[in-house]
Amino acid sequence: MPRLFVAMSQPATAAALAVAAHDAGLRVIAHAITASEVEIALDAGVDGLAHVWTDLAPDDPASQQLAERVRAQGVFVVTTLAYFEAITAQHLETADCARPGSSVNAVGALRALRQAGVPLLAGTDATPFVPAHGAGMHRELQLLTEVGLSAEEALAAATSVPAHHFGLTRTESVSPLPADSSLRRSTDRCAGAPARGRIIWHRPAAR
Repeated sequence: MPRLFVAMSQPATAAALAVAAHDAGLRVIAHAITASEVEIALDAGVDGLAHVWTDLAPDDPASQQLAERVRAQGVFVVTTLAYFEAITAQHLETADCARPGSSVNAVGALRALRQAGVPLLAGTDATPFVPAHGAGMHRELQLLTEVGLSAEEALAAATSVPAHHFGLTRTESVSPLPADSSLRRSTDRCAGAPARGRIIWHRPAAR
């Protein structure tokens, strides 16, 4: 379904854009990096947030309060932890309010959102610089499990949850593995390149 991405600037502008977009049948997703931008987005009536906020410390009660408001308004959040990790690791300055070192606050915000029961959609915000396209999503899923999501929840965040919130009906599903199957992290090398931690499904040989 078509959607409109809104950058937070003036509250009145954001609200007018959201109303016009909804009248046109669009979903509205706000590019909000700070708590104040998230507040503007929620006041405007957006459907989703393209990032977690990064300017509140993990132990700041305001972070949990904001997460509760996000949940109360039925807004989904795209996680983008890999993005904040990448700009922190590479000390990159960005055009928005994301700054090196913001990954700790991003993780704290995500934990608050999960505790509040906010729908989480896996995403990386891959730019021409960081994180790497494709491989960045693998890292995003790993980061989601590190902050407390189960493997099934992380996979859902990358598949069925986005499909639901974007109205995608022609989708496939991931079936549970057979009980006698196993997962292991590959450490094999191919043509001298590391396997980059691929997860490989092994079905036991027929007896």
